[in-house]
Amino acid sequence: MSVSDLLNTLASIQPISVSLQETLLKCFHQKKIIKGELLLQEGNVCTCLWYLEEGLLRSFHNFGEKEITSRIMSTGHIVISPGSFFTQTPATESIETLSDCRVATLTFQDLQDIYNRFPEFNLHARVITEQYFYKQEQRLYMMRKHDASLKYDHFLEHYADFQKQIPQKYIASFLGIAPETLSRIRNKLRFK
Repeated sequence: MSVSDLLNTLASIQPISVSLQETLLKCFHQKKIIKGELLLQEGNVCTCLWYLEEGLLRSFHNFGEKEITSRIMSTGHIVISPGSFFTQTPATESIETLSDCRVATLTFQDLQDIYNRFPEFNLHARVITEQYFYKQEQRLYMMRKHDASLKYDHFLEHYADFQKQIPQKYIASFLGIAPETLSRIRNKLRFK
């Protein structure tokens, strides 16, 4: 995937003008990030968004000594810390690479300038934001399920391709279950 794939996604929402395409290509900057690095540290302001061209990320919150994985993002995702990015205030989460990644970054200020120069781009942003909220609603629904096996089924449905790349403790945290419970569920599935 590349920024041109993102442009194709945007064009599938609504055709984009050549000048908007050129502006986006000029404003996005590619960067490689190695596994284990933080794109965003809790307490810092999220001043850019990342288009994940290749790789795997997680966002997590610190609660005392405990880390809670809140999102897992893979190739093709637009990555931000929503509260921090939209309000330009300190983030309550960190974003970490789970693999070597290639991202294209766009600053908050460049995005605002694009919105001002290209009003039609607001539609693209609205549709992407709606998709994001829908995914978050699905996640919240999954988290409310009381059965750990159903939570793991949901994980497999959406993240099966990445389960070997994500440490078990992060998967368990993402699902809101104990690592031991996840081990029991996985063992049960192995012997079916």
